[in-house]
Order: sequence, then C-alpha cells, then structure tokens
Amino acid sequence: MKRKTVEKKGAGGGVKTPRGKRAISEKSTESAHLLQSIIQGFSIPAFVIGKDHKIIYWNRALEHLTNISMSAVVGTNEQWRSFYAEPRPCMADLLVDGAEGRIPKWYAGKYRKSDLLEEAYEATDFFPTLGEKGRWLRFTAALIREADGEVVGAIETLEDITERMAAELTQRESEQQLSSIIEGSPIPTFVIGLDHNVIYWNRALEKLSRIPAKDMIGTNRHWRAFYAKERPCMSDLVVDQTLETIPEWYGDVAKSKLLEDTYEAEGFFPDLGDGGRWLKFTVSPLRSSRGALVGCIETLEDITERKTTEQMIVDSERILHSILEGFSIAAFVIDKNHKILYWNRALEKLTRVKAAAVIGTNQQWRAFYGKERPCMADLLVDSAVEKVSKWYSGKYRKSDLIDNAYEATDFFPDLGNSGRWLRFTAALIRDSQGELVGAVETLEDITEQKLAEDALKRKGKNPSS
Repeated sequence: MKRKTVEKKGAGGGVKTPRGKRAISEKSTESAHLLQSIIQGFSIPAFVIGKDHKIIYWNRALEHLTNISMSAVVGTNEQWRSFYAEPRPCMADLLVDGAEGRIPKWYAGKYRKSDLLEEAYEATDFFPTLGEKGRWLRFTAALIREADGEVVGAIETLEDITERMAAELTQRESEQQLSSIIEGSPIPTFVIGLDHNVIYWNRALEKLSRIPAKDMIGTNRHWRAFYAKERPCMSDLVVDQTLETIPEWYGDVAKSKLLEDTYEAEGFFPDLGDGGRWLKFTVSPLRSSRGALVGCIETLEDITERKTTEQMIVDSERILHSILEGFSIAAFVIDKNHKILYWNRALEKLTRVKAAAVIGTNQQWRAFYGKERPCMADLLVDSAVEKVSKWYSGKYRKSDLIDNAYEATDFFPDLGNSGRWLRFTAALIRDSQGELVGAVETLEDITEQKLAEDALKRKGKNPSS
C-alpha cells in the first residue's frame, strides 16, 4: 500500500511550510533584496532590459535624472520615452538584437567600443527633452549573460556630463541576474559585507586593478588594488559607520547629490597602472529589507584623462601668467564680461594701481581716465569696432601685425606727475574652438620719444635757436 502523505496544517488551517524550506525561501528573498539594494545603491543612472526589450529595472538615480518613476516603465519597452521624442532604439536595444552593425545609423560620430568590456559600447549625445534645457549624457550599453553564456538582456548606464558625470545600475529578480548585472557593469565596482570581506569584484575592476576576482572574493584585502600598504577604503569606513573619520582619510569627500548616505571623493593612486591613475569613487551603504546595514558598494571611475586636461589648463594659465608678469611692456587682460583677469607688474609700475585692487573688477578705466569710459579692449570684446573712432578719433589705426587688432597713441594727463604719452594695442583672445574669451591690451610709455619729436619740430621751425 502507498503511504498517504499527510500535510501539516497550522492553527488557521493553512498548509505549513517546512521550517528548512521556509528558511531557504527567506534567505533567497533577503539575498535578492540585498542585490537589489546593490543596484539601487549605484549613484549612476541606469536601466536594464530583458532580451524581449522589456524594462526589468529602472533605478532611483535614473528616476531622479528623468523624472520618470520605475513603476511607470518597468515591464514596458518604452525606455525611449526618457530620451527621445518618438520611438527609436536605445543602444541597449541594438545590443540585445545583436545589431551592432546598426549602431552607426543611430549614433554616427558619437560612439565607440568600450575600453573596459567586450560586447559594450559607449556614446555621448545631447538629449533636448531631458530637464528644462536638455542634458548631455555619456552612456554605455553592455550585454548581460547567464553563467552558461546565454544572453539574458542588456544594461545601459547614463552619466550626466552637462555639469559633470555619473552612471549605473537598477534592480533584478534573481540572484544570478543581479550578479550578472554587476558583473557586466562597465563601471569598476566592488561590494563588501559587514565583515569587510569582498562579495563582488566585477570584470571592469579586474581590468582596472589587474587583480582577478578570485583573488579578492572572500578576503578583506581590497585595499591592495589602490594602496601600497594596508589602510581603509572609504567603503570600510561606511561599513564601520565611522563617518566622522572619512575626512581624515579623504580630504575632498562630499555627499552625493543623487543618493542619500552616499559619499564621493577623488584621489590619485600611484600604484594603479603604469604611471598611476586618478579615480573618482562613490560609496553607498547597502541595507536589508528591514533597513539594517548589511554591506557597502564602491564604484570607481577613471578620471585620469579629465585630470590631465585640467592640469594642462592650470599649467597653461600659470605659464601665461608668468609670461605676462615677465613682460617689460605694461599689459592687462579682460574676459568677455570685461572683468580683469591679469594686470602685470609693468602696468602696476606705470599706473601705480595694484593688481590686487582691480583683478576681478571691470575698473580698468581707473588707471587711465578721470571718469568711467571704455578702454580699447572693452570695445573689441563688445564687437563695437565702429565705436573706436568715437573714442579715439584721429589717434588709432588697424594693426599691421595682428588680425582684428587696433593700436592708438594718446596722452593721458592723469598718469604720472604731469601725464604720459602711451602707444597701446588691443587684440581679441579666442579659445581653440575660435570662441571669444576676452582681450589683451598692451601699453608702451612713449613720453620721452614724444618730447624728443616735439623738440625736433620746434628746432626745425626755429633753426637759429
């Protein structure tokens, strides 16, 4: 005879779930929530679609960026709504379809293959429907595969670079899918638990740090990727809730504008790569469904190129400043708003006006005139060439050496003890794209020359004297 299976019923008559199975189910749910928290903890806006193009996740950062709630789009294939005025494929849609060949059609001149991940592309474009005046976004799309290599969808991350950048992930139904999203992320990322042991170390971070995940998972040695000797990463400080000590280790730390309880900082890591790398790193706490702290996620962005460019600009400005200061010819520079940027030592000596008294102001006229009026440089900045004759009639001419530059000679009664004759030249300054950024005016004291010329003229008229 077959033994009857008797289902145990609880006090309310319902079927009881065996304690072991219930524990496994709760653990699975908690694990899924943890991974969802990881995705939601990303400070970078992101969405995930399945291979049917339907949205699976739409994170809080993307809600903040697009003003479209997750509940309004999850389960639909309307991801285009956030970025375009009419239906068209996003980069992720093209990857899910295996249609990389069509990328140039939609992103011609705006895209390139990712340097960090295979099967990933990144692009930069302007989205006029985002925000009040449109936003510039840098976005990256990558395929998501299961452990057996089967494509399950694609992820697209978006960084708002209108003011300056951010990117990453949403949420997922299962542990394997959520793990795949983190693993497939183009943003170098690691996650630690309360014991400081590494839970996730994705491929992008493997490439950046040159340390494979297998050497990191389960250890608390994530510091090895960034520092020459053991010290806490920012994620360690957040996990320990010793937030007051963060400035001691990271002087430029700031709270994220996108997510609560999230910190951002930048730093140079000399042991990364061949000559060191600049990283921007973002740290968010991870919490369970009950709000308990369970770990921390840290994302890292390589900003070496940006920092190098910034340093080049600083160095260029420093060199320009040194050149202007070293000029024996008096000179000043104004920006397109007529504010003084430079006022060199030679001009200080000529005018007896200190640079500290005028830099940042639009009072260049003070050095030359008794009341407010435009200098030659001001007229050029305003493209008011036709007004040059009004203020310098009979005293000016176009420069023979420089395009769009004018020179003039005039007497300035308020300079020195009894006035000075100056020959001055004003020229526009443009950036590498040809955009107007300001004007420079140089001034040469020709008083002695003028006095000598006048003496010769008088002698010519009175040869007997």
